[in-house]
Amino acid sequence: MSPQEVLDQTAVLDNDHAPSPATAKTRPTKFLLMATAPQAVVLFLTRQISFLVSNGFEVHTIASPGIEDVPGHTTLPSTHHSLPMKRTIHPLADLRALLKLYRLMRQLKPDILQTHTPKAGLLGMIAAMLARVPIRIYTVNGLPLLTQKGVSRLLVAFTDWLACSLATEVICPSRCLRRFIVKNGFCRREKVRTLGDGGFPGVDPEKYHPGRYFVGERVRIRERYGIPRDALVLGFVGRIVPDKGVGELARAWSKLREEFPQAYLLLCGHLEDVHPLPREVIAQLQRDPRVRFIGWSTDLPPIYAAIDICVLPSYREAISGVVLEAAAMELPVVTTRVPGSVDAICNGVTGLSVPAKDPDALACALQKLAKDPELRHQMGNAARQFVAHRFNHQKIFQNLLNEYHRLMRRHLPMARTNP
Repeated sequence: MSPQEVLDQTAVLDNDHAPSPATAKTRPTKFLLMATAPQAVVLFLTRQISFLVSNGFEVHTIASPGIEDVPGHTTLPSTHHSLPMKRTIHPLADLRALLKLYRLMRQLKPDILQTHTPKAGLLGMIAAMLARVPIRIYTVNGLPLLTQKGVSRLLVAFTDWLACSLATEVICPSRCLRRFIVKNGFCRREKVRTLGDGGFPGVDPEKYHPGRYFVGERVRIRERYGIPRDALVLGFVGRIVPDKGVGELARAWSKLREEFPQAYLLLCGHLEDVHPLPREVIAQLQRDPRVRFIGWSTDLPPIYAAIDICVLPSYREAISGVVLEAAAMELPVVTTRVPGSVDAICNGVTGLSVPAKDPDALACALQKLAKDPELRHQMGNAARQFVAHRFNHQKIFQNLLNEYHRLMRRHLPMARTNP
């Protein structure tokens, strides 16, 4: 059922003023997606945009300027609006962004707003409440407060609480994250939901399929980056920042490289200026002849094909797309015991989880897999079955569509018509 059919079924028109069936013209439900950085739109929301449009929604997106410069950007079936926003707290800049958001929402008059990323969630929820957007969905894509201390932690916690309070619905991509925000008082239990097994935006098991990438592709990637064909490759995919545990990975690697002289470390991602790694950590890794910085890639399956073990020692996640993608490629994963990461693996079956910020535990887990090719093979097979069953992107988007329909029946009882 399309969004318009849902509105038609629930339409209640004043008979004295209702246009005749021959002249009535209903407009599609207007859906506004918002993220702070343009990279989030390109990397994480492209599939959602296409899915919404294919189901009859009129889609608009908002993010900071620069979407045209994001690697992998293509023309999307939506209208994009650029609006400057800071990822960190900047009171004056945030106030300017909020006023512009409010004016834009008053102009667009969206029926549904869904925000992704923390700053977009806060500013978007405030502006949407003031502009009287009927459906306001705050998607909790990780909790920055988990990596903050002191006054900063209290401030970030307040902004998360405020965004949850102003939303009409809060969606958590993982059950563990939902339990955390309910337990800690960020949101009422009845207001926050995890749809199915969570996992937004999920993984396409056909795109991320090891059978599509033969030995030749694995060799090609390794040759491109000067890695021997028979090397044991540990692969990290993501933003190369402290919150992703890259510092702990560097310390764990300093132990592993001596025990496994055939091992290489491949880092796929970009260094950030906003949350930079300490210079000494970057220098240590760059000096190592068996470490490869390859930058960000818009074609990740071949990268996964060249890896033997995927490692993501993150401090926080909403749901780890990297873990899901690597699992679909039949790779065992070593990740951390934090909300969003633990939901993406079955510890001891599809991968191994260790405490966050513990380089020794990380090194031990990687050592265990590095020593045992058969265990890597078993975990990789189990990992693909696990994610294909629980986190198939088609299943996840169908869950989302069902939820949108439910919210529309609840909050949009009047079918809107154009004269």
